[in-house]
Amino acid sequence: MSSILIIAKDNDTALKIKNELIKSSFNCSISLYSERLVERVIREVPELILIDIKGTSGLIAMRELTDGIKIPRPIPIITLISTDLLNNSLAFEGAQDFVISPFNPGELVIRVKRLIRKNTREDELLYCDDLIIDLSNCEVRVGGKVVELTFKEYELLKFLAKDRGRVFTRETLLNKVWGYDYFGGDRTVDVHVRRLRSKIEIGDNVFIETVRNIGYRFRKGK
Repeated sequence: MSSILIIAKDNDTALKIKNELIKSSFNCSISLYSERLVERVIREVPELILIDIKGTSGLIAMRELTDGIKIPRPIPIITLISTDLLNNSLAFEGAQDFVISPFNPGELVIRVKRLIRKNTREDELLYCDDLIIDLSNCEVRVGGKVVELTFKEYELLKFLAKDRGRVFTRETLLNKVWGYDYFGGDRTVDVHVRRLRSKIEIGDNVFIETVRNIGYRFRKGK
């Protein structure tokens, strides 16, 4: 069940929004502008924030959120705004979507579901330049084309890419990818890295870097 933090100026408005969302099985909590919003978000880490922006206090609350939330996984934000704020960029800054208030319950639910689904989907993808690792489908693409990898090649690439920039020794890679009961030597890692590079490093692409006398790392890219 997805968790949503509803932020509003008053409790009545927040409850109205909450009642519509719980009909679609969302787990909702409420916070008012007057509360310490950043602390609340960091403590709960909701899957989505829905903030009803009313007046200057609402814009201040929005700015507090976008400036203060510093967590590894960004939290998507939907703003509820009145038509008089459509030309105010502060009402949209940091938000991924918006709904005009007074809101249509059906539209609100659809937009919430879409944004949660999109954010969850992006968490299942690892990027580096034009290389994409689709964790949900165990698929690797370079330049839009699917690359055929063996199971161990895929597991090795995934392990390295999940901790980009970190150097792993050959021994660590053997233990983490092949398992502690594997009796092969360091040569096994070198062979698989070489084969992996030949499949994904097309043209000038460089994704896996050799760290001399230590091991390998997945480079930090865009």
